[in-house]
Amino acid sequence: MTNHVSNLEIGRVLRASTVGFAVGCRVSQLQVPAFGSLVKAQPVDTREAIYGLIYDMLIDDDPLVRRLVLAENPNPAIINDQRENRMLPVEMSVLAVGYKVNGQIKHGLPPHPPLNLDPVALCADADEVRQFSGSLGYLRLILRAAEGNVPVDQLLVAHITSVYHLRGRDTAWALGAIQELIELLRSNYDTLIPTMEALSDALPDLSVSEIGG
Repeated sequence: MTNHVSNLEIGRVLRASTVGFAVGCRVSQLQVPAFGSLVKAQPVDTREAIYGLIYDMLIDDDPLVRRLVLAENPNPAIINDQRENRMLPVEMSVLAVGYKVNGQIKHGLPPHPPLNLDPVALCADADEVRQFSGSLGYLRLILRAAEGNVPVDQLLVAHITSVYHLRGRDTAWALGAIQELIELLRSNYDTLIPTMEALSDALPDLSVSEIGG
């Protein structure tokens, strides 16, 4: 059964480069996006949409937070007000893995980064997620991010688990993604083994023997 869900805006672009972008959001917007979620920066003009995966979240401090941390019994009303009305945004770091141009989704780095204040939405529509994940070429981009500060093994596990559920517990897709990872990581056991073990725990519907190929 096809599942149509509206994509939910989770924030706006703070800064960006070709390889990724940072998203700023309010605390109230933080309940839905999660580590490994597929998101897209969607410009309001004719520029292409840019897809990425959330790989980090930062909740920075400010002078008031520092004072409240040192207080013995901070007033709950003050804490709630600080969380809801704070002027510093929650930051989410996003790894670019694809883009849409002329209605077609392509895997790879986008020709141009998004601009400041472009809205960013969580990809929650099952049809769009199926379309994006129908080809697994973007997994290579995730693996190439291992040279930076991206926790690649955990990001792969979180993303595959998320897409598996958004695709309606699509076992065939999950096994295909796992086989693709085994092929891509066949010479990198330091990443392959913990990734397979974590996937085995995250996807109990799949047996260890299936995951191991």
